[in-house]
Formats: sequence, structure tokens, C-alpha cells
Amino acid sequence: MPLIFVFIYLFIEVLVSYEIIEIIGVFGFVLEIIVTAFVGFLIIINFRIFFVEALIKLRDREITQEAFIGSNIFRILGAILLILPGGFTDILGIVMQFGSVGFFMLKPFIKLDKNKNFKDSNDIIDVEVISKDKYE
Repeated sequence: MPLIFVFIYLFIEVLVSYEIIEIIGVFGFVLEIIVTAFVGFLIIINFRIFFVEALIKLRDREITQEAFIGSNIFRILGAILLILPGGFTDILGIVMQFGSVGFFMLKPFIKLDKNKNFKDSNDIIDVEVISKDKYE
């Protein structure tokens, strides 16, 4: 069964690459492969910057855990696809650089507690403070 997916991918890759070559020519297509591979390497090299920004947003509860996981996984996968030669992989790699796409693609696979709302948490903690001065 997985072999059929490989053949489907190869078929789509050949069709998309052929259409791109018809539009921009062979030299343009080779240049596009080189440029997107360079961009993919730059994304991987600078991934720690994106990761730290997303981690700070997660810590400050600006994004959910789903968005954090989706944006980071799909950003790295997109960079890898940009490095691989081909028109279809480049299109997928560019689309995966947008965090919302990764969020929607990953959402069916992540099960998180939907009842927990971080921003509107009204949990009250009862604390008793005892002063040292009272007992000395």
C-alpha cells in the first residue's frame, strides 16, 4: 500500500515539474531548485530563532500547544522539502512555512484537553500566611 503513495507522489512531481518548466524554462527551473534549496538550508540553520520565539509565545500563553507543535514540525518538514529538488516539493515546502497550515494539518492527530483555557483561568488557591513576628 505505501508503494502506491510513492508512485502517486512521483506522478504529481513529474506533472508539476513539467508545467513549471513550460512556464519558466529549464534554466529557470534549475535556478529555482538551487534558490529553494538555499532557502531551506537557511531555515534549518536559523530554526532555533523560530523555535525560541514560539517557545516564548507558548510560555506567555499567546499560542496553544497545538499551534506550537504544528508550527515547529511543519516548518522543519517544509525546510527539508525545500532542499529536495522538484516543483511539487518546493510548493509543499513553501506552504508548510506558514504556521496555520501546519496547525490545521496536525490538528486531527493531537489530542489535548480542550476544557483547559489558559487565559481565562479562574482557579483560586487558598493560602495562609503566618508571620514570624507573631510567634517570637
